[in-house]
Amino acid sequence: MKKVLLYLISILVLNACSDEIPEYHESARAKRVVLAYMAANSPFDNIDACIMKNLQWMYESLSTAKDTCTLMVYYKPSNKNQYIKTAEILEFQTDGYGKINGQEILQGSSLTIENVIAQAKHHQAQLGIATNSDIMKENLRIMQDIAPAESYGLILGSHATGWLPSTNAQYSRSFGIDGDTSNAINIPELATTLEQSFPSGNLEFTLFDACMMGTAEVFYELRNATHYCVASVMETPIAGFPYDRFFINLYEDVIDYAKICSETAQFNKENNWWGTYAAVDCTAMGEVAQAIQAELLSHQSELQTLDYTQVQQYGYGEYRYFSFDVVDFISQLNGGVVSANVQSSINKAVIAKDCLDGEEYPLGTLKIAPERFCGMGMYFPGRNISYTWDRYCQSSIAWYNAAGWDKIQP
Repeated sequence: MKKVLLYLISILVLNACSDEIPEYHESARAKRVVLAYMAANSPFDNIDACIMKNLQWMYESLSTAKDTCTLMVYYKPSNKNQYIKTAEILEFQTDGYGKINGQEILQGSSLTIENVIAQAKHHQAQLGIATNSDIMKENLRIMQDIAPAESYGLILGSHATGWLPSTNAQYSRSFGIDGDTSNAINIPELATTLEQSFPSGNLEFTLFDACMMGTAEVFYELRNATHYCVASVMETPIAGFPYDRFFINLYEDVIDYAKICSETAQFNKENNWWGTYAAVDCTAMGEVAQAIQAELLSHQSELQTLDYTQVQQYGYGEYRYFSFDVVDFISQLNGGVVSANVQSSINKAVIAKDCLDGEEYPLGTLKIAPERFCGMGMYFPGRNISYTWDRYCQSSIAWYNAAGWDKIQP
């Protein structure tokens, strides 16, 4: 009897140690989790409906996963949202075998925003202004506690106006909007918030689904907060990024950033919109700053007479001249020549880019020349473009000193 019992135990132990894949596999700590922080509470337009659609696209792409993948979404809705009435954290986890949150994936006519929200696991979010630094940090902490990972990707979706201060004018809002334009977060504060939220430095990328974030001022500010950053230097179409075309690729060990840029540009082209997109290695921005500083210091006299209206710029309407193409600026400053140091530093920092030809796809009167698009813009302080912008850039934006603007004699 004892021999029979030992034999049975041996069989059970061998089966338990077999290489068969279980029906559901999940590790305590994922390799990467994607977080989305969506501040959709705008009283001015229908961005909430558009961000809801973005969430559906994320789900659609996530449903193709062949392994366990987790998406955590902080969502702050407007009062017009039919499906979410207050700020919540939504969790979506694939099992790699056709289920999300233990349910069959939604597809066909069942793939609706209503059903996507219903299938989510709902968690209590920290209530308060979505763009308040303490509120952001607490909600990012909650999401990381629910879904621990070796690395994270972060999508920030809302309105934005790049590095410009949220209080400089009625419609300037830096990143985010929650109820009115004063409820925003300036870029230096956002950088500190992200550094404190990911103290181990494991924020692999930040994707700005928001306007005008693709500037040297933003990338440099985030150099200690995130490795890569995906953004547009222009105002962006309100529909946002076409996540259904690339979202699942954000879980790969090596992300194809060129695909993100090209797919988004193609999506805009199909809808007869405009667009510039780039992915930047923020950790390389120190070298960019050094190269720019050397050029500025060696061309101080030319700076005073440079006709900046002839440089490729990316602002439209009231934001005209908020940002100039970095390489085109240096080229025109240097008589049509770009120094090897500047070009080399840009080549290292801008790892992918794509844009639509402004002659065919303009934003109003703003036309982008693809051959003059290097992937990022920068402001030209000290030329009276805007006294408020000059003062804020000088007092608050780290790029100002890093790029040598503080050393330029008036």
